[in-house]
Amino acid sequence: MSFLREGSEILPLQDLDLFTRLSHYFDSFEQQLRAGHGWLIFNSSGARAARISAFIARRISEFGPWISSYLVPWREFSLNAYMVEVGLQSVGQPETLEGKAKAEFDIATRVSRDAMVKMVASDLLVVTGVRPSHSHELEFLNETIERRYNQHLSTILVTPQLPQEMPLTFESVAPGLKMWDRLYARMYERCFIAL
Repeated sequence: MSFLREGSEILPLQDLDLFTRLSHYFDSFEQQLRAGHGWLIFNSSGARAARISAFIARRISEFGPWISSYLVPWREFSLNAYMVEVGLQSVGQPETLEGKAKAEFDIATRVSRDAMVKMVASDLLVVTGVRPSHSHELEFLNETIERRYNQHLSTILVTPQLPQEMPLTFESVAPGLKMWDRLYARMYERCFIAL
């Protein structure tokens, strides 16, 4: 296997290939965004995930404030999914809340709404560490990807799982709903894929 040394770090051939491909993507970033092109990157955990996230964040920063982007780790995405799909929905009649409970509900609603707007409306959404374990996460992820797909907005998903593991994970979390098939079809149509 070939390796390349970057500073004091030795990069495996797969990372060298990925960073070369990502560099080409960001070299024509504005055209890629207009076309709604993104990435689905598998097998990225630990140090590799950190390298990929840092590379993407560094390249996005080159474009300044005129490109809106939202880089969100899975844990934060998952928390927002819980708040939107479960937590806020469990409050029966929010208009009856008073005092501290109303203030907390209002804050949670505003924070969740702000995050959701960034997820569905930014020019580029990057979600790292994608590894769903609850049905509300899958529902929120699928809704987000569907809305972005319909608006031709670019999305980058980075997951520690291998391509053959993702359908099994989705099926174990939401049996019979075929959520992976729909998400993968959307991503496959408009995204570059890397292992």
